[in-house]
Amino acid sequence: MRHRGAIPPPRTTPGHTGAPRLPRRGWLTRAIGALVFAGLLSGAGGLAGATELPGIHGADDRRPVITGGPPKRGEYPWPWQAIGRVNRGTGGFCTGTLIAPDLVLTAQHCLASRRVGTLPPVSMHFVAGYRFGGFEGHRLAAELIRPERDGPRNDFAILRLTEPLDITPIPLAPAPDARRHPATHARVMLAAYAQDRPHLLSVHENCVMQGLTEGPLWRHDCDGPKGSSGGPILVGAAEDGGAPRVAGISIGFATSGPLPRGIMVPTPVIRAFLDARGITVE
Repeated sequence: MRHRGAIPPPRTTPGHTGAPRLPRRGWLTRAIGALVFAGLLSGAGGLAGATELPGIHGADDRRPVITGGPPKRGEYPWPWQAIGRVNRGTGGFCTGTLIAPDLVLTAQHCLASRRVGTLPPVSMHFVAGYRFGGFEGHRLAAELIRPERDGPRNDFAILRLTEPLDITPIPLAPAPDARRHPATHARVMLAAYAQDRPHLLSVHENCVMQGLTEGPLWRHDCDGPKGSSGGPILVGAAEDGGAPRVAGISIGFATSGPLPRGIMVPTPVIRAFLDARGITVE
């Protein structure tokens, strides 16, 4: 492991879940029903004894990522070492993904609070490959890069780290036109930390893309309870055995319709934002 020792958990207040700033309820939010944002979560453990966990679609198909041995022995395998927790100095966490040595992709609603609005970058701490106090690397954020407007379609953000991490990033998937290529029925996986497993990454493999919802957002049936916001939806490995690529990030789940479904912001939206700002990633 590159770094040893424990990372202090995010500060919490009893009963406080680190509620994010919720985007304004516009036509898009109404169109996809009651959108529940799967973050932000306090770092004070999980929900012991909970029988039904919001964000789990039917049976819980997640598995904990425990490869690589105990945290103090051996290196966490890639790509898991490039996924980590985004801890807030004010308490709470979401999931983030290293998409360049100094850039972390996460959900925008994780980086704000109702009380103070958008939090300063210095209060954000990315802990890569985190598990039970062990980690592969960590950095504070130096800059927050995000869309100017609120709303589900803009619920993503980039943290520029104070220094690059010596970890291979997970590349973004190629960016076809989202409306002509909704990837319906494609096999994907969601990797994220969550309210019942805050100290260990969990992965739902072979979940299924269900096509476009209103606007550019995509639906999926991956299990992703609170804390999962910002978790990458990965393609490649499940489809062709190749290297995983980030197809988008999970931002929550919609409760309208016969079954709950996950909602993600797809890579084409994120790439267009980065390109407009002259930010180049793989």
